[in-house]
Amino acid sequence: MYRVVGLLRPDTDFTLDEAESRLREKFPDFTITRNADQIVVSSGDWWIALAITNGPEVATETQGLVERLAGVEPTEADALIASGRRVEVWTDIPDPFMEHFNDYLKIVEVLKSFSGLLAVDPKEPGIL
Repeated sequence: MYRVVGLLRPDTDFTLDEAESRLREKFPDFTITRNADQIVVSSGDWWIALAITNGPEVATETQGLVERLAGVEPTEADALIASGRRVEVWTDIPDPFMEHFNDYLKIVEVLKSFSGLLAVDPKEPGIL
């Protein structure tokens, strides 16, 4: 199971339309489906999803997260918190033999290709 959070600044160039386009380019042999605010990348029985979340709870959770991240400047932290939006990436499919670890890394690469987006491992937490 993989999880990453893309913290968004208000000035980010991240859009779901562009994310979908970049994912299609990065995963030409995978099925990419879009449903409102969610994109699913799948191959066989494996899938990983991306969704935009927003609201006051996102700002609160972001504040708690950035306080534990090394190397985030206070002005950057304030911008990430003020945004009140983030991209959540997850799969509930176990990957005990890490057959899809490279696919996960490609998803992280796509996230990191957007300006104004900070990719974070929420479990550690750490910047990816």
